[in-house]
Amino acid sequence: MPMLSNAQPVALEEPAEAANKTQAEKIGFSRGSFILAPIPFQNPVLGSGVAIGGAYLFKDTLGADTSALGLAYFRTENGSEGYGLGFDLNFGLTGWQSTLLLGDMTLDYDLFVGGTPVRVRQSGTGAKLKFARDLSETLSLGAGISYLRSDLAAGRGAILPPSLQPDTDLELAKISASTSYDTRDNTDYPTDGRLATAQLSYGHLLNARGRDYWKTVGSFAEYRPLFDLGVLAWTATGCAATDDAPFFDACSFGGTDSFRGYGATEFIDTALLSTQIEYRGRLGGRFGYVVFAGAGATGDRLSSVLDDGLRGAVGLGARIRLSKSFPVDYAIDLSRNSDGESLVYVYVGQRF
Repeated sequence: MPMLSNAQPVALEEPAEAANKTQAEKIGFSRGSFILAPIPFQNPVLGSGVAIGGAYLFKDTLGADTSALGLAYFRTENGSEGYGLGFDLNFGLTGWQSTLLLGDMTLDYDLFVGGTPVRVRQSGTGAKLKFARDLSETLSLGAGISYLRSDLAAGRGAILPPSLQPDTDLELAKISASTSYDTRDNTDYPTDGRLATAQLSYGHLLNARGRDYWKTVGSFAEYRPLFDLGVLAWTATGCAATDDAPFFDACSFGGTDSFRGYGATEFIDTALLSTQIEYRGRLGGRFGYVVFAGAGATGDRLSSVLDDGLRGAVGLGARIRLSKSFPVDYAIDLSRNSDGESLVYVYVGQRF
């Protein structure tokens, strides 16, 4: 489900103003906020299900990004299930951020091969650790390392095609370097500013001799106030991977870019370009809505990614604020794509 950023604490303020901000933001670990609940969700790939999760949100210092400690378990109607735990810590005074994720899951879904859905069952156990350091109030650099053990088998009544045989049993180690330029006023619910990110990663298959790959992903997002309590947001994403990338770490339309309108396992290739635009409105304290549209394409090279034309989608959604202290929303979105299909998304947070 769809939350690294770089805002520094404000150093020069009048004492009364600083005190008011501190009280409003509830600074310090002991003044954080719990989110704990069974949360229904809907995903085009896995179907409907329930996630039972909890998170403790807090701010380390005045002006710092939100830190989170969390754990979750989910299960869907088709038997997919998994759990995860981790933290995302942002230390405002030092400029360091650290993220740790641990997870284990078994997923049952349709993977499209040559336009034909193939039922598969994938099990995976993995861990990811990332550190980032602010170089200024807006610029940061990061590095990460991750490990994944993935097993892929044919689902009930299906046969794996030859193109998927190399990805049936993989042990993957990956390192990455990233950079971020961030002027957003808030990382949970930005109303103004820009975010540009770029990541270059190198993956090595530990149990497949001579198989390694490179992948790069870049994105840009902008947020602007519009009308009373409204925000106009848009984003663009580009992705390129070398041929030996396993399907689950290639460029996925709906996965890599969080695009709404197509399942994340329907269009997967070694190159992707997409863009989305969204208007976010509020109907008072707890409730809000969104109206969105987007388009994108995948291909074997960035230079030819548009050769087969664009795929698009439009939609609308509702938002329900989950915390009084932090602007985190429960999201329900309905999309309609250019192929005439309607998909429902239910999740926590903003799509971008």
